[in-house]
Amino acid sequence: MLLRSLSGSFNRHVLLCDKSVPFRQLINYSSSLSGDDYQFLEKSVIPTYHFQPSLPRLPIPKLEATCDRYLRAIEPLISGEEFARTSKLVKDFGQNEGKELQKELMAYDKQNKHTSYISEPWFDMYLRSRVPCPIHYNPFMAFAPDPNKPYNDQLTRATNFVISFGRFKRSMDAEVLAPEVFHLNPLKSDTQTFRTVCKTLPSRLSWFGAAAFKAYPLDMSQYKALFNGSRIPKLQKDQLYHDPSAKHFIAIRNGHFFAVDLFDKNGNLLSPEEVHASLAHILGLQLKPAGNSAIGALTTLERDAWAAARQQLESEPGNAASLKEIDGALFALCLDDLKTEDPQRLVKSLLIGDDGSNRWFDKCFQLIVDGNGMATINFEHSWGDGVAVLRLMESSFRDTNSHHFVSPGQAPAAKVDPRNYVRKVEFNVNDSMQQQVNAARTKHEASSGTLDFATVEYPGMNRDSIKRHKLSPDAVMQLAFQIAYMRQYGQTVPTYESCSTAAFRKGRTECMRPATNATSAAVKAFTSATPPSAGELRKLMTECSKVHGELVKEASMGQGFDRHMMGLRVTADRLKRPQPAIFTDKTYHYVNQFILSTSTLSTETIVFGGFGPVVPDGFGIGYNVVGSKVGGVITAYKGKRDAAELAKNLHKSLDDIKRVLDQTQQ
Repeated sequence: MLLRSLSGSFNRHVLLCDKSVPFRQLINYSSSLSGDDYQFLEKSVIPTYHFQPSLPRLPIPKLEATCDRYLRAIEPLISGEEFARTSKLVKDFGQNEGKELQKELMAYDKQNKHTSYISEPWFDMYLRSRVPCPIHYNPFMAFAPDPNKPYNDQLTRATNFVISFGRFKRSMDAEVLAPEVFHLNPLKSDTQTFRTVCKTLPSRLSWFGAAAFKAYPLDMSQYKALFNGSRIPKLQKDQLYHDPSAKHFIAIRNGHFFAVDLFDKNGNLLSPEEVHASLAHILGLQLKPAGNSAIGALTTLERDAWAAARQQLESEPGNAASLKEIDGALFALCLDDLKTEDPQRLVKSLLIGDDGSNRWFDKCFQLIVDGNGMATINFEHSWGDGVAVLRLMESSFRDTNSHHFVSPGQAPAAKVDPRNYVRKVEFNVNDSMQQQVNAARTKHEASSGTLDFATVEYPGMNRDSIKRHKLSPDAVMQLAFQIAYMRQYGQTVPTYESCSTAAFRKGRTECMRPATNATSAAVKAFTSATPPSAGELRKLMTECSKVHGELVKEASMGQGFDRHMMGLRVTADRLKRPQPAIFTDKTYHYVNQFILSTSTLSTETIVFGGFGPVVPDGFGIGYNVVGSKVGGVITAYKGKRDAAELAKNLHKSLDDIKRVLDQTQQ
């Protein structure tokens, strides 16, 4: 799920060129932008997709290396007897079927140089899944508040973000949005010379020019799916829909849908006054909850059920056109009435959407702005892995804090008639469909009611304090999860951490498995009735950090084993061959049941974020390591796991780690 850094010194998701101005210097409280300065968020001298043709291809690891990495990963998770048995299966696979499948996979990859060997299987995995999008797939990420508190007003914040999204979209379409580049040493490479050289080089050579500066462009193929898309439910396998011609977004309030223009007929971004008046008009309408006519609730259904309901919905006059308005819209804006400071209540609303009435979970992304002005992104996951979403969030957060296009208390411009820009999206909802909507709302609320939430906020440590001890902040958090789980349940379990492979063309993600022999040794020491000295514990933590860094580097450089093994399994299916015993073995099934599914959201832009557990008896943990604190959001199913208890144990684990660090300061 979501994002990981690239590797080793790639210690957080890359921000773009020319973004080194201190945040406090970016803030002002009005916007006087005009012309192209208003229309475009950026005007990069290097075209947006300039590096794409020369990006290196995602490598296929050597079979022997994958077998070795698999065994190292599973060793701390199973008994010695099981490990010995599985080792024999792995050895047999590597000497027999594995060799043939590896040969076929490499031949297939060679014939499809336009993509990566994992890209299509990854799309297929999502689109064939029949479980509902909310809880199971869609994550959420909540923006930090605007530093100028009055601007956290619902109408003001929604307007400012919508305009910023439009500026981002215009820059992307004109290919003047800066390419994503990771600079090993920004002071030496993030320069005008770098940009001039790279722009001058032909696209087929541009990556090599950047690499000469020790700067590494990242894949941007997912960006074109960021706007104007939806996942369309179909029986057995869904489809991704994209309509780049649409110039409106969809606003949802109390379950009612409105198409709101953001661009004029020539593709120019509408003025702040026009966008502001449009949203003020919608917020000013006396709308009763749509109730059993709130078709957004249908997007919470299991996918085949939603596909059947959609077919029925489309059979009524006008509904197909209305659905097309939603499907092709730039994005969805969910205007919620909820006003709460309770973090658990917030998480429920942002992840699940209560009964689903005020959501459209199939949209490429939804911007949720509640009654307190909290702004959050909830996005459909099949089209991408969050790389483009995080870029949008980082860019728009800076933009809305430095250019306040409208102000709190600002009256809608009298000269603007919002009816010129806003139109109600109507549906014919007959009695049968109302019954299905009601059933969907009831089922989703019942399903949501089984989900438990907990949050952890720990100001005692932060990104910089951990780095001063020459440890990886991410490794420290992952060790804390392992200690907490051991205290609560007495074992080490399969753990997933998402790692981006965006350094490669059409790279997706790799699984980095943080539960290692090194963490197992450290966990046993920390939870022992007679723990060793602080010095010994510190040595174990250092080893955990070292191993963690090596695994992150391997994964981000396309040298993990999980995606490779998936590619081999898919190859067997494609060739209609029986699955090798290694893939039908109970050990393989067990170690891929991720009890702990984790993803880091380490950026000051995001105050918190999360996602649902990926297995019924698991935890979903979205965590943040920033300059002021560490923390996270924990989800679990009630009666299966205890999220609140894990939060308490995580807090205690962080206390223990901090105590060791304090006692071993150099």
